[in-house]
Amino acid sequence: MWSETTIKNNTLDDDTIQEQETIQDFMNTRSLFSFLFGGNRKTCNCRCGIPNRYDRILHKNREKRLVGGEYLRVHEFPWLALVNVRGQESFGGVIINDRYILTAANFLIGVTPYEVKVTLGVHDRCVPDISSANVSVQNIIIHPDFTLAQRIHDIALLRLSNIIPFERRINPICLPTPGNSYLGQIGTVAGWAQGPTPQGQSLLTCRPRKSGLPILGEECSTSSTHFTHQGCLGIVGALSVVCKIDSGGPVQFRTLGGVYEIIGILTDINECSEEPSTALYSKVNYYLPWIIKHTGDACYCQKVY
Repeated sequence: MWSETTIKNNTLDDDTIQEQETIQDFMNTRSLFSFLFGGNRKTCNCRCGIPNRYDRILHKNREKRLVGGEYLRVHEFPWLALVNVRGQESFGGVIINDRYILTAANFLIGVTPYEVKVTLGVHDRCVPDISSANVSVQNIIIHPDFTLAQRIHDIALLRLSNIIPFERRINPICLPTPGNSYLGQIGTVAGWAQGPTPQGQSLLTCRPRKSGLPILGEECSTSSTHFTHQGCLGIVGALSVVCKIDSGGPVQFRTLGGVYEIIGILTDINECSEEPSTALYSKVNYYLPWIIKHTGDACYCQKVY
């Protein structure tokens, strides 16, 4: 997954702003999910976006920071999911409620639900762990505007066959704050991918890593950037820490209260090559109406600041 990157300001059209302001109004009320999903729709008795923390004294000697990132502590981000396709390739994803995984669309084209398995609660993929769970997929929902040719609207939902039982090692991340561009903030990318090998390949590590990168705007503009629904992060002029294999992985934002929000899903057009570049992601805020529409049968945890 790893190197270094950058991005800048994004502007939203009037319709998008109005739509997000409407969602924000409802998110400021206790009846948000009752309104969105129906009068009798229940909410989960749980909190989203809460990382697993450890005593600083016990972890005073933290593992040395890696180039382009550092290893996560065990189950630090309990919403991370590994999406395995046809028993061969694994990609990133995140738990957003008790039934759905949010991920990228590019690796799901032409794939049936039977060919996809999702692993939840995993930390070290190289060591058998009875605390992790392999879950089958009932339905794949790819954004209708996604095309392999353009690689935009690269976002998808996986409806799991069973309801997710939340616990310390398996818990959802919060949806983003509507209308917030997060420009100038630090986004955290996380996943099991490592940087390119001398042969130019990108491999999966045993344990997940994370890296904090600035969220940019027009300074990372390329001919393929669409600022309405794409964001970018990294360090301008530096090598990217985000690789193609990171596709589906999260761009997260940590609020002042320590709560994590999912603000982006990494696309597969990112290359951690020898050329300086920044990393692109699909803005979750832009897709909130679509996400809410297709997850009406799910139960969301509360965001408590």
